[in-house]
Amino acid sequence: MEVNSIRVALINPGPLEGVKSQEMLQISPPLGLLYLSAVLKAENYHVDLLDLVAYQYNATQVMKWIKQKDPDIVGFSTLIIPSSCVSAAVMAKEIKSWNPNIKIVFGNKHATYNDVRILKKYPFIDVCVRNEGEYTFLELINTIVKGQPLKSVRGITYSSNGNIIRNDDRALIRNLDELPFPDRKSLKYNYKMKFGLLDLAPYGFSSILASRGCPHNCSYCYGRDYMSYRMRSPENIIDELELLENENYRMVNFVDDNFTVNKKWGGKICALMKKRKIDIDWVCEGRVDQVSLELLSSFRRSNCRAIFYGIESANQETLNYFNKKTTPAQAELAVDKARRARIPFIIGSFILGAPNERIQDIRNTLKFTWKLDIDFPFINLLFTSPGTGIWKDLVDKQLLDEEKYWEGGVQVLDIISKAGSKNRIIGLMQQTLREFFVRKDFIFKQIFRFFSNSYKLHAAIKVATSNIQNFRNFRGAGSFMMAKKAVNQPGEDSKTHM
Repeated sequence: MEVNSIRVALINPGPLEGVKSQEMLQISPPLGLLYLSAVLKAENYHVDLLDLVAYQYNATQVMKWIKQKDPDIVGFSTLIIPSSCVSAAVMAKEIKSWNPNIKIVFGNKHATYNDVRILKKYPFIDVCVRNEGEYTFLELINTIVKGQPLKSVRGITYSSNGNIIRNDDRALIRNLDELPFPDRKSLKYNYKMKFGLLDLAPYGFSSILASRGCPHNCSYCYGRDYMSYRMRSPENIIDELELLENENYRMVNFVDDNFTVNKKWGGKICALMKKRKIDIDWVCEGRVDQVSLELLSSFRRSNCRAIFYGIESANQETLNYFNKKTTPAQAELAVDKARRARIPFIIGSFILGAPNERIQDIRNTLKFTWKLDIDFPFINLLFTSPGTGIWKDLVDKQLLDEEKYWEGGVQVLDIISKAGSKNRIIGLMQQTLREFFVRKDFIFKQIFRFFSNSYKLHAAIKVATSNIQNFRNFRGAGSFMMAKKAVNQPGEDSKTHM
């Protein structure tokens, strides 16, 4: 094979029949695949990309696309949710049936934690790429092109002569600045910035990754054991933001697991935004114990329009189980600091359904959403999957059958609950959200803030005109209740992987 003749197709899988679900309320660019595309194109490979989460093709449309592109290698970015990993397996089987010579490669978290199970169950899948995929996938393709054995490619698991071979891990990329910027031009879809079903950026939106990994080890997430924390240089980040602005992007979401880890680094990014006159709105996530008024004020001065806090619970026992190492008092203080910094929108994330939670604990957290001075609450039911601390804990205690749930994960309430039925808890969530947005004190505060903050006023008009349908019968409010906890940003669970 010659390099220039090799055609690679990269697919971000989604529900095959285009059925919308709460897993897809936020559709963001698949950054992991966009990084892969950029790396491969730099080596003169031909790459086509299909985001099924956005386009929602059915199986017939997918196969039509595949036949038109006629790839030699197809890579799937697979998450541990049915609409991703199961759909990918169905598509992979169809593709292999059409052309047995196509190499099928799975990547991302599903391939990282379930690599051996995947290859045992689906013999038509050739290779699993574990952890970060850019250089592993590139070397894998180079090796295939040269017709060489795969035993030297670090970071892959593959089948050979009926045996499953798991090569050594590949070291993580230490210098993130060496990577090319994501190949956003390969996707023409108009992605939108959403909170629930509210469109806050109906056009000109993308996501950006300023760091990888997290120094913390929350038990519902994949944690630092999965990927150590590394930051891009502020200068490299600003170069990408400048490029995005020149390409008419108007809002970006920093999809870092935690944008507030390093105050000096975050402050320098904001200073460079001002120095180089970057006029682009942005959103980020932060921990409640790692924000200062000074840092948040610098965020606001450089056009931070919303901050998303992982608050999770009003109960210290639950926070301890999540290994958050935070307190409810810190959450209140963090929200207050964001208010004083005049960041327009403050969003809080909450998780219900920890194994030891009782109904009163659930009620405490729901009441806490009202006590905090936030604009939007996102309320999630605890979800767990292979690779997380909670998954390991429940397996070790023989409360979870991993052979039953490895392929799609599971809501913890489906296997253990001291708080009553899941339907009862969902009912409480819905009631809380309906009442959250119609409280008199909340409405009066929002009216005052809309007219005292020009950005918030313009955003309110934009939201109102774009979302009238969403608020009929409280559909808009209900959109802030998630069916499960996304351990990374939606659409972005493929942030750094293939």
